[in-house]
Amino acid sequence: MTEDKNKLPHSGIIKDSVPSAANRFVIICVLMVAFIAVSAYFHLDRRESIGYSHFAYIPIIFAGFWWGRKAVFVGLILGLDVLVISFISNSGSPLWADLIRVLFFLIVAFVIGELSIELKKTHRALRERSERLRKANSSLREFAKLRKAFLHIAIHDMKSPVSATTMLLHSLQTLLGDSLTAKQEHLIDRMHARLDEASSFLRDFQLFAQLEDPSQIKKQAMEIDLNELISDVVRANQDLAHHKKQKLTSDLEDNLPPVGGVERLIREVITNLVTNAIKYTPDNGSIVVRSRTMGKRVVSLEVEDNGIGISEENQKKLFREFVRIKDNDVAGQKVSGIGLGLSIVKRIIDMHGGRVYVISEPGKGSIFGFDIRTCPTDDGPLIRPALRIQKDEVKVKGYVP
Repeated sequence: MTEDKNKLPHSGIIKDSVPSAANRFVIICVLMVAFIAVSAYFHLDRRESIGYSHFAYIPIIFAGFWWGRKAVFVGLILGLDVLVISFISNSGSPLWADLIRVLFFLIVAFVIGELSIELKKTHRALRERSERLRKANSSLREFAKLRKAFLHIAIHDMKSPVSATTMLLHSLQTLLGDSLTAKQEHLIDRMHARLDEASSFLRDFQLFAQLEDPSQIKKQAMEIDLNELISDVVRANQDLAHHKKQKLTSDLEDNLPPVGGVERLIREVITNLVTNAIKYTPDNGSIVVRSRTMGKRVVSLEVEDNGIGISEENQKKLFREFVRIKDNDVAGQKVSGIGLGLSIVKRIIDMHGGRVYVISEPGKGSIFGFDIRTCPTDDGPLIRPALRIQKDEVKVKGYVP
């Protein structure tokens, strides 16, 4: 972005609308001469000294805005003109009345001058802040580029050794075969578990990096059958739930209207919520995934479990990046993870103009869900982040980050 585009738009307008110093001087002089002519006319021809006096405030106000405190001199000159012409014309106006008019000229000139000085100071401060903001925005853009480059380089450099180590470990396990002792099998299983965690981390990290550029993602938007997506995710995670003897089911509303979004991202959101529920639900627990039409042109998805639950204080930390809740033991064991999943969920739903929420209480399970708009009826874009779902559209549920 060029430097001109970063400036506040009003600064150029103000600068262009103010005449040059020479033009301002000519304008004030013309106005003063016009006032003196009007003054002479009212005094010498009409023999009046009241009807014309308010015209003096026109050059005084202009002088005040352009010259600051120097406007007092303009008021003084015009005041002396009033006194001199009144004395020459002998119009019968009392001297105290003319002196009061002159006093008001000076007061108005002083007040307008002070206001002008304060306005100039404010305008100067705004320009300085605008310049600082421009520099800060430029620095942030550079930082964002560096962050994005770092994420891509880090992911690329980490994926290769993790993949290679996983393949070598599988090859070693195949070569050794039945000669492995129980302790060696246990150690290899632990190595596989750690490598799976590293792979999961890299997948989250890669998606996190992709979300840094939402403009490219919006181009992939399409109509999505949310029920079909839920069914796919539930089927894909049945084995994981079965391993913990959990019951994973879905409760889908018939004829659910399609939503607008990026299918792979919405799938990632549902998968993240379902796998989280499986992780934080003890063995023999139950998990249900629901879809509902909520409010006007809004669809809601919820994943409910009867797991460990989350305190109100910890709910406020859930959707931050790289935040791990300390009290997350399930059956006395820590749940693995790096704290990126829910922050990715929030980013994706925010990008779609929706909102996420959580309803939970320690020991009573949790409900994680999101609201998202159905496909628009016009020919506009399917994803409209600026058109966020408001509180009055859908009743607020639990904690909304």
